[in-house]
Amino acid sequence: MAQATIWLVGLMGAGKSAVGVRLAARLGLPFADSDAEVERAAGASIAELFAREGEAGFRIRERAAIDALAGRPAVVALGGGAIAEPGAAARLAASGIVIWLRARPATLAARIGSGDDRPLLAGLGFAKRIETLQGLERLREPHYATARFTVDTEARTPDEVAEHVATLLATHEAGRDEEEPVESVPDPQPRTVRVELGERSYAIRIGFDTLDQAGPAIAEIAATRRAVIVSVPEVARRYAPRLERSLRAAGLRVRRLLVPDGERAKTLRHAGALYEGLLDFGADRGTVVVALGGGVVGDLAGFVAATWMRGIPFVQVPTTLLAMVDASVGGKVAVDLPRGKNLVGAFHQPRLVWMDLATLQSLPRRQRAAGLAEAIKHGAIRDKALFERFERDVEAVLELEPGPTLDVLARSCAIKADVVSQDEREAGLRLHLNFGHTLAHAVETLTGYRRILHGEAVAIGMVFAARRSEALGHAPAGTADRLSALLQRIGLPTEAPPFPRRAYLSALRVDKKRTDAHVRFVVLRGIGRADIVPLTPEEILPKDFAKPTGAARSRRRTRAAEPRRR
Repeated sequence: MAQATIWLVGLMGAGKSAVGVRLAARLGLPFADSDAEVERAAGASIAELFAREGEAGFRIRERAAIDALAGRPAVVALGGGAIAEPGAAARLAASGIVIWLRARPATLAARIGSGDDRPLLAGLGFAKRIETLQGLERLREPHYATARFTVDTEARTPDEVAEHVATLLATHEAGRDEEEPVESVPDPQPRTVRVELGERSYAIRIGFDTLDQAGPAIAEIAATRRAVIVSVPEVARRYAPRLERSLRAAGLRVRRLLVPDGERAKTLRHAGALYEGLLDFGADRGTVVVALGGGVVGDLAGFVAATWMRGIPFVQVPTTLLAMVDASVGGKVAVDLPRGKNLVGAFHQPRLVWMDLATLQSLPRRQRAAGLAEAIKHGAIRDKALFERFERDVEAVLELEPGPTLDVLARSCAIKADVVSQDEREAGLRLHLNFGHTLAHAVETLTGYRRILHGEAVAIGMVFAARRSEALGHAPAGTADRLSALLQRIGLPTEAPPFPRRAYLSALRVDKKRTDAHVRFVVLRGIGRADIVPLTPEEILPKDFAKPTGAARSRRRTRAAEPRRR
């Protein structure tokens, strides 16, 4: 093995370079990337070479680079199509050990992102990138299959893959690999989580690229021939046509109604506009309302469904992480008043929740991180193992790697489903889901629902609640620091904006969890355990709350001294 070249092959996004660097370090060998060697020799990027010389010209340069590397004791990451060139598989096998790093096309597309730096994927939407990768896999699989080892990278980190490959190579060198099995790539099938509420029970379907299958499921579960899709303009532009085609194929008449984006849409005025749209469409009690979008759309559309003709069927099709792990499950629907959030609402369970994780690809990173706050909350209040999974894989979930993302979303939804099944109307246990929300809602009210995303406000509120849990003697020391460190890894804020304490107290006094003079405040007893403690707003907020630190005061003075830019 010490004298052989270790060739890493596989489709783009399989992790060849990331694994190769780590594997080379473990083996004490140099690392090379054939694409980088081509770019260095040509003095141009791969994309420029494709544009200037076409794929044929690039392949000639690629073969020259590979021939120069062959036979050296090194770890070499090859371009995705290198082994598929005529005679390439035999030449690679003769000069070293070939290892196929493999993952599903959907996983690869999620890892690659926009694909603008990949000539074969440039300019393609996410679904088209998956389709292209599937086609490449079919064409190249016979060549990849000649590899000495096949290694699944689906649910492993680059470090874990490198360690596994090093073990395989050590076994090979010892001559014990005659029966080495080829690993199969697990297919993350759609998951189903049930919310058990007797005759109001429903399924949460969690899958990847499943939006085209939603229509028949909605038609069957709602037993209707009319559907009204409620959405916001940008989400509707991206996803409503696919959903509409699916619904029409299932025999439904479809009407699309749009509302403004953001929390400002959750008002009685916009609910009234939707009532008028339902009336114009001739909506009756057999019409289903389908909420396509984030938590605001789900809350507003659900509220309208709950109150139109005293209640009509309702389906959630969330397109944000925040909506998937929180707002779409549980049947709490509401609109806001100027003085407080969710003060006018109802409990109206959906007939179905349909989650297509592919829709999350269009979310900015900030919104993905904000959505994860609610999933991390579920671990903090009820499942230590889920919290520890986030401590291990939170970056992979933020990047929407299908395996880890499906795992944590399914578990997070199962936690909420279990809580809702036991306490549908928030009489006791379900209050635990409000962990962090007491301060979060105050932050949102004081910032006018604009400066801070809901998940960011929840992150701030959770760390505050954890610190108060420690200060009040309910949680062991270090609980808040552990929670804060996890949230900060994905860029979430953990400190409240410096409004006066009296402003926060005023916001807390209209908290919907208030009973008489007390707010039912959610505390931690430790990671994975929550409890309710009745406290007055004054007891919740310490007297020094929201006073800026010395550093913050210094920054404020510095900003005040700077001339304003026009």
